[in-house]
Amino acid sequence: MRTTLQPGLTNRLTKYLRVTQQLIEENRDAVSSKELGDYTGINPVQVRRDLNAIGFSGTRGVGYQAYDLVEAVRSILGLKQTYNIALVGAGNLGSAIASSTMLPKRGFVIHDVFDNDPEKIGRTVGNVVVKHIDELKKSVKEADEIIGIIATPSSSAQQVADLMVDAGIRVILNYTDVLLHVPPDVDVHRIDPTAQLMHTLYYLTQVGEAS
Repeated sequence: MRTTLQPGLTNRLTKYLRVTQQLIEENRDAVSSKELGDYTGINPVQVRRDLNAIGFSGTRGVGYQAYDLVEAVRSILGLKQTYNIALVGAGNLGSAIASSTMLPKRGFVIHDVFDNDPEKIGRTVGNVVVKHIDELKKSVKEADEIIGIIATPSSSAQQVADLMVDAGIRVILNYTDVLLHVPPDVDVHRIDPTAQLMHTLYYLTQVGEAS
């Protein structure tokens, strides 16, 4: 049984995981709490507290063994297995997501891509042939897809969310600006780059006022 984590800790652990995986790709064997703090914007003291909370410790003067840290965090977050994803929307955004090489490295596979545009159906995006949206429910059941990504125009987002819920998808990543209405047992995450930009601009404004 996996340990229940507070949302704040879960969010920070995913950041440590992402940074450490990137450092491993740069042939790094170890990472310090200061480096994790610098790359994530989290105080190194908090980094050490978080890793201690999941029972992972480093070595003074060396830091944390990168590969072991990745394995520990993946295990505590339940990411030891591969997760299939159903992606709806084969336009520019959907095609970019389907072609990403980062997702498979993190254990997430774009297993199916759907659209309702006859010109897109049958084309290949990434390594996946685009299916008609009518095949969503059947494909989700066959591939055991519990994660869905909505990369459609905003006008279609709620309809797509309804189809995903009906198909049994329980986690939805929403790339549109629509606030989706779903049952309480469906977890929706809105991917909103403008929010991060506003946060960054606020930070720059504060720095400018202080100087």
